[in-house]
Amino acid sequence: MIGFIKGILEEINEGTVTVDCGGVGFLIAVTNSCMANLPDVGSEVKIFTYMHVSEDEMSLYGFASLEEKKLFLQLISVSGVGNKTAIQILSAERMSTIISSIINEDATVIASCKGIGKKTAERIIVELKDKIKPLDYILPNEAVVPVKNANIDEAVVVLTSLGLNKNEAMRIAREVANDDDSAEQIVAKALHNMGK
Repeated sequence: MIGFIKGILEEINEGTVTVDCGGVGFLIAVTNSCMANLPDVGSEVKIFTYMHVSEDEMSLYGFASLEEKKLFLQLISVSGVGNKTAIQILSAERMSTIISSIINEDATVIASCKGIGKKTAERIIVELKDKIKPLDYILPNEAVVPVKNANIDEAVVVLTSLGLNKNEAMRIAREVANDDDSAEQIVAKALHNMGK
Protein backbone atom coordinates (compact mmCIF):
# COMPACT_ATOMS: atom_id res chain seq x y z
CA MET A 1 0.00 0.00 0.00
CA ILE A 2 1.24 3.49 -0.84
CA GLY A 3 0.37 5.86 2.04
CA PHE A 4 1.56 9.06 0.39
CA ILE A 5 3.51 10.33 -2.61
CA LYS A 6 6.11 13.06 -2.18
CA GLY A 7 7.84 14.48 -5.21
CA ILE A 8 7.73 17.17 -7.87
CA LEU A 9 4.34 18.20 -9.22
CA GLU A 10 4.69 17.63 -12.96
CA GLU A 11 1.20 18.13 -14.33
CA ILE A 12 -2.31 19.17 -13.26
CA ASN A 13 -5.33 18.01 -15.24
CA GLU A 14 -9.03 17.94 -14.51
CA GLY A 15 -9.37 15.61 -11.52
CA THR A 16 -5.84 14.21 -11.75
CA VAL A 17 -2.25 15.20 -11.07
CA THR A 18 1.10 13.65 -12.02
CA VAL A 19 3.87 13.61 -9.42
CA ASP A 20 7.48 12.76 -10.31
CA CYS A 21 8.84 10.63 -7.49
CA GLY A 22 12.39 9.42 -8.16
CA GLY A 23 11.92 9.51 -11.92
CA VAL A 24 8.57 7.69 -11.87
CA GLY A 25 5.44 9.68 -12.74
CA PHE A 26 2.52 8.74 -10.51
CA LEU A 27 -0.91 9.61 -11.91
CA ILE A 28 -3.25 10.34 -9.01
CA ALA A 29 -7.01 11.01 -9.07
CA VAL A 30 -7.55 13.73 -6.46
CA THR A 31 -10.40 15.45 -4.64
CA ASN A 32 -11.24 19.09 -5.29
CA SER A 33 -9.85 20.11 -1.89
CA CYS A 34 -6.56 18.39 -2.71
CA MET A 35 -6.53 20.17 -6.08
CA ALA A 36 -7.19 23.51 -4.40
CA ASN A 37 -4.19 23.09 -2.08
CA LEU A 38 -1.63 22.19 -4.74
CA PRO A 39 1.49 24.30 -5.19
CA ASP A 40 2.69 25.49 -8.60
CA VAL A 41 3.80 22.94 -11.17
CA GLY A 42 7.50 22.24 -10.61
CA SER A 43 7.21 22.53 -6.82
CA GLU A 44 7.54 19.74 -4.28
CA VAL A 45 4.24 18.27 -3.15
CA LYS A 46 3.06 15.62 -0.69
CA ILE A 47 -0.26 13.90 -1.37
CA PHE A 48 -1.83 11.31 0.93
CA THR A 49 -2.92 8.36 -1.17
CA TYR A 50 -5.03 5.23 -1.31
CA MET A 51 -4.02 2.53 -3.78
CA HIS A 52 -6.75 0.42 -5.35
CA VAL A 53 -5.72 -2.83 -7.00
CA SER A 54 -8.08 -5.15 -8.86
CA GLU A 55 -7.74 -7.72 -11.66
CA ASP A 56 -8.02 -5.08 -14.38
CA GLU A 57 -7.03 -1.83 -12.64
CA MET A 58 -4.38 -0.26 -10.43
CA SER A 59 -5.25 3.29 -9.37
CA LEU A 60 -4.06 5.92 -6.91
CA TYR A 61 -6.47 8.31 -5.20
CA GLY A 62 -5.15 11.45 -3.52
CA PHE A 63 -6.27 13.56 -0.58
CA ALA A 64 -5.43 16.89 1.00
CA SER A 65 -5.19 15.41 4.52
CA LEU A 66 -5.20 12.17 6.47
CA GLU A 67 -8.67 13.12 7.74
CA GLU A 68 -10.01 13.35 4.20
CA LYS A 69 -8.43 9.99 3.38
CA LYS A 70 -10.04 8.47 6.49
CA LEU A 71 -13.48 9.70 5.43
CA PHE A 72 -12.87 8.28 1.94
CA LEU A 73 -12.09 4.87 3.48
CA GLN A 74 -15.30 5.07 5.52
CA LEU A 75 -17.31 5.90 2.40
CA ILE A 76 -15.92 3.02 0.31
CA SER A 77 -16.70 0.61 3.17
CA VAL A 78 -20.38 1.20 2.39
CA SER A 79 -21.98 -1.41 0.13
CA GLY A 80 -22.35 -0.04 -3.39
CA VAL A 81 -20.01 2.94 -2.92
CA GLY A 82 -16.90 2.65 -5.06
CA ASN A 83 -13.73 4.72 -5.20
CA LYS A 84 -14.97 7.11 -7.89
CA THR A 85 -18.27 7.66 -6.09
CA ALA A 86 -16.46 8.44 -2.83
CA ILE A 87 -14.15 10.91 -4.60
CA GLN A 88 -17.22 12.52 -6.18
CA ILE A 89 -18.85 13.00 -2.76
CA LEU A 90 -15.67 14.43 -1.20
CA SER A 91 -15.25 16.77 -4.16
CA ALA A 92 -18.83 18.03 -4.06
CA GLU A 93 -19.01 19.12 -0.40
CA ARG A 94 -16.77 20.14 2.48
CA MET A 95 -15.89 17.33 4.88
CA SER A 96 -17.76 19.08 7.71
CA THR A 97 -20.92 19.21 5.60
CA ILE A 98 -20.71 15.51 4.70
CA ILE A 99 -20.08 14.47 8.31
CA SER A 100 -22.88 16.68 9.64
CA SER A 101 -25.31 15.25 7.10
CA ILE A 102 -24.42 11.69 8.14
CA ILE A 103 -24.71 12.44 11.86
CA ASN A 104 -27.96 14.36 11.43
CA GLU A 105 -29.30 11.63 9.09
CA ASP A 106 -29.98 14.13 6.32
CA ALA A 107 -29.66 12.36 2.98
CA THR A 108 -30.39 15.47 0.89
CA VAL A 109 -26.83 16.83 1.03
CA ILE A 110 -25.19 13.60 -0.14
CA ALA A 111 -27.99 12.87 -2.63
CA SER A 112 -27.39 16.29 -4.22
CA CYS A 113 -23.86 15.22 -5.24
CA LYS A 114 -23.58 14.43 -8.94
CA GLY A 115 -24.25 10.76 -9.66
CA ILE A 116 -25.41 9.95 -6.13
CA GLY A 117 -29.01 8.78 -5.79
CA LYS A 118 -31.24 9.05 -2.74
CA LYS A 119 -30.99 5.32 -1.99
CA THR A 120 -27.18 5.41 -2.02
CA ALA A 121 -27.19 8.51 0.22
CA GLU A 122 -29.54 6.81 2.67
CA ARG A 123 -27.39 3.66 2.68
CA ILE A 124 -24.29 5.75 3.48
CA ILE A 125 -26.08 7.31 6.44
CA VAL A 126 -27.42 3.99 7.77
CA GLU A 127 -24.01 2.29 7.55
CA LEU A 128 -21.86 5.18 8.82
CA LYS A 129 -23.95 7.13 11.35
CA ASP A 130 -22.68 5.02 14.27
CA LYS A 131 -19.10 4.78 12.95
CA ILE A 132 -18.36 8.46 12.34
CA LYS A 133 -16.68 10.25 15.26
CA PRO A 134 -16.70 13.96 14.33
CA LEU A 135 -13.69 14.91 16.44
CA ASP A 136 -11.56 12.56 14.32
CA TYR A 137 -12.19 14.74 11.28
CA ILE A 138 -11.87 18.29 12.56
CA LEU A 139 -9.44 20.35 10.49
CA PRO A 140 -8.33 23.94 11.06
CA ASN A 141 -11.11 26.28 9.84
CA GLU A 142 -13.61 23.40 9.65
CA ALA A 143 -16.30 23.38 12.31
CA VAL A 144 -18.27 20.15 12.57
CA VAL A 145 -21.65 20.19 14.29
CA PRO A 146 -21.52 16.85 16.12
CA VAL A 147 -25.06 16.53 17.41
CA LYS A 148 -28.59 16.95 16.18
CA ASN A 149 -29.89 20.45 16.73
CA ALA A 150 -33.64 20.96 16.33
CA ASN A 151 -33.07 24.72 16.16
CA ILE A 152 -31.16 24.25 12.90
CA ASP A 153 -34.36 23.12 11.18
CA GLU A 154 -36.19 26.22 12.43
CA ALA A 155 -33.33 28.44 11.28
CA VAL A 156 -33.42 26.80 7.83
CA VAL A 157 -37.12 27.68 7.49
CA VAL A 158 -36.30 31.33 8.24
CA LEU A 159 -33.34 31.39 5.85
CA THR A 160 -35.36 29.83 3.01
CA SER A 161 -38.07 32.45 3.58
CA LEU A 162 -35.34 35.04 2.99
CA GLY A 163 -34.62 33.59 -0.46
CA LEU A 164 -31.98 30.88 0.06
CA ASN A 165 -32.58 27.45 -1.40
CA LYS A 166 -33.01 24.74 1.22
CA ASN A 167 -29.69 22.96 0.63
CA GLU A 168 -27.71 26.19 0.87
CA ALA A 169 -29.63 27.28 3.96
CA MET A 170 -28.99 23.90 5.61
CA ARG A 171 -25.28 24.03 4.77
CA ILE A 172 -24.79 27.54 6.15
CA ALA A 173 -26.87 26.89 9.28
CA ARG A 174 -24.87 23.77 10.12
CA GLU A 175 -21.57 25.51 9.58
CA VAL A 176 -22.32 28.35 11.99
CA ALA A 177 -24.40 26.57 14.66
CA ASN A 178 -23.17 25.65 18.11
CA ASP A 179 -24.93 22.92 20.09
CA ASP A 180 -26.72 25.36 22.42
CA ASP A 181 -27.60 28.09 19.88
CA SER A 182 -31.21 29.18 19.50
CA ALA A 183 -32.73 29.38 16.02
CA GLU A 184 -32.46 33.18 16.19
CA GLN A 185 -28.73 32.97 16.98
CA ILE A 186 -28.14 30.56 14.11
CA VAL A 187 -29.99 32.85 11.68
CA ALA A 188 -28.05 35.89 12.91
CA LYS A 189 -24.71 34.11 12.47
CA ALA A 190 -25.71 32.81 9.04
CA LEU A 191 -26.71 36.28 7.84
CA HIS A 192 -23.53 37.77 9.26
CA ASN A 193 -21.44 35.18 7.40
CA MET A 194 -23.31 35.94 4.19
CA GLY A 195 -22.59 39.64 4.62
CA LYS A 196 -26.21 40.68 4.97
